[in-house]
Amino acid sequence: MRKDVDARVFGFLANAGFKACLVIAGIAAAAALGGSQSHAQTIISSINGDPVTNIDIEERMKLLRVLRKPATREAAIESLYTDRLEIHEAEKYSVNPKEADISEEIVKVAQNLKMAPQALVAEIERAGVTPDHFKAHFRADFAFSLLVQALNKGVEASEEQVRAELAKQGGKSASGLEYTVRQVIFAVPNSATVAALNERAHEAEQLRTRFVDCDSGVPLARAINDVTVRDPLTKTSIELNEGLRQLLDKTPAGHLTPPQRSSAGLEMIAICYKGAPKDDSAARTAISQKLLAAHIAADAERRLKEMRARAVIVKN
Repeated sequence: MRKDVDARVFGFLANAGFKACLVIAGIAAAAALGGSQSHAQTIISSINGDPVTNIDIEERMKLLRVLRKPATREAAIESLYTDRLEIHEAEKYSVNPKEADISEEIVKVAQNLKMAPQALVAEIERAGVTPDHFKAHFRADFAFSLLVQALNKGVEASEEQVRAELAKQGGKSASGLEYTVRQVIFAVPNSATVAALNERAHEAEQLRTRFVDCDSGVPLARAINDVTVRDPLTKTSIELNEGLRQLLDKTPAGHLTPPQRSSAGLEMIAICYKGAPKDDSAARTAISQKLLAAHIAADAERRLKEMRARAVIVKN
């Protein structure tokens, strides 16, 4: 349920695992730089015996602003209550997220905010939120989400639901365009000099000018030293993120996208086919996932409301 199709298929454009590693490093740096609170803590209230302090509330208001959510004092308190309920419920089922899981949650939130994960962590840090505070928030959200998904294991959208939604979206056309692509990778060592990188970039651009279709262009690419051409992959618009879809849309069929630097070297995408999808399987899969996500979100909201109604809150 948490697969990243684009990361798996086009790692150089959207590698969530690599981003998560960078987020972990950013959190560690923030923790090393974090200072102590400048004023004493006062317990404002408690939920099921778990205290909420004035400092918790102040930090949560700052965090909510960064996350572009209502940041009133009342909203901050409710957000803290939700965290406490989520993490306690997850702990009942022995769901204990690791550091990498917290980073995965940050990557997801950053994507929703259309930000780079590192930029999100930096903005949170600039707002004056300590690593302990924002990590606790993302840990609670991730843990509860994982728990609700597990509790809904085996739940699927019905064929009737999928068929009805597909008809609403226009049938096969709901998938948008279909692309058959191949990655072309010019190997460049991480230790390469600027001159060596520029020379390799020049080779890549020369190939772009000569590459007019995959039948003739792939052999040209393979004839260049230290160039790898991956096997063909077929994906539809609905399976791609917006940035990658825009890149493929503005590149004519039979041509290469501009080279981009990655850990492997300079990478380009050869668009071997771009046209109408051959079937509606991609659209059906996306609709099924969307319906399931909506069901899980509704179930999570229901569970939280029930826990909140049963919670014992003491205000000081």
